Amino acid sequence: MTITHAAGMSAPLRELLDPPITQQINRLDLNPGSRVLEIGAGTGHVTAYLARAVGPTGHVAAVDDDTTHLNPTAVVDVYQRDVAANPGELPGEPASFDLAVARWHHPLADPAGLIDQMLTRLRPGGWLVLADVTDTEPRVYCVAEPGDEDLINAVVRRLYYTTLDAGRTGRWPADVEGLLHDKGIDLVCLTAASETWTGGGPGCGVLAGIAAHAQPTLHALGIDAEGMDRFQTLMGDPRVALRSVERRGLHARKPG
Repeated sequence: MTITHAAGMSAPLRELLDPPITQQINRLDLNPGSRVLEIGAGTGHVTAYLARAVGPTGHVAAVDDDTTHLNPTAVVDVYQRDVAANPGELPGEPASFDLAVARWHHPLADPAGLIDQMLTRLRPGGWLVLADVTDTEPRVYCVAEPGDEDLINAVVRRLYYTTLDAGRTGRWPADVEGLLHDKGIDLVCLTAASETWTGGGPGCGVLAGIAAHAQPTLHALGIDAEGMDRFQTLMGDPRVALRSVERRGLHARKPG
């Protein structure tokens, strides 16, 4: 999911993007002493989660093109690499990691090539974990007043396609399962989920927070101050219901 730019990663955006990756990791047997390659470490929240899981005898190689908010420790090594443009820049020797983790929501030149590089660095029996946001269009089910649907659609589309880069260049291949099976990878398990979010609930609260953080971008894209105020009001109105962004998470094992 990502080269996650630290300066642009708001707390609400983390609430949207972190769960699919941590849910996949939780399904695996990540033992103390494990070696982990994390791509798109961003603000380091998932990095810290991984470091706790592998313990003082483990190792996490955290990679991002912006390492401003990443701090090396006895367990965590930090690498500033633009793997979005050049997948071959990943650190590590072949077959040297127990787990490779990557989420994506920014432009990626060669998704299949990056997956190949991660698989090369996994030991036999190691696990690959991927997550992204698909390009599912928003859908509004219920609104408070006439015209609210158009406003919600306008704001949410702009959030999806700017903040999340939820187009085809900002995600893993649509048939990532088939790609992995073709490479001989087994135990491939993909979960894709969207939810119905109601005004005043936690999901709409996340949207409201992301919109507030992205306000300058939304203004530049034609959402004026009045529209922003109305959107914030609607995200707290229980008469509003909409479909959330679709999030995907995948884990797969390298044979061995």
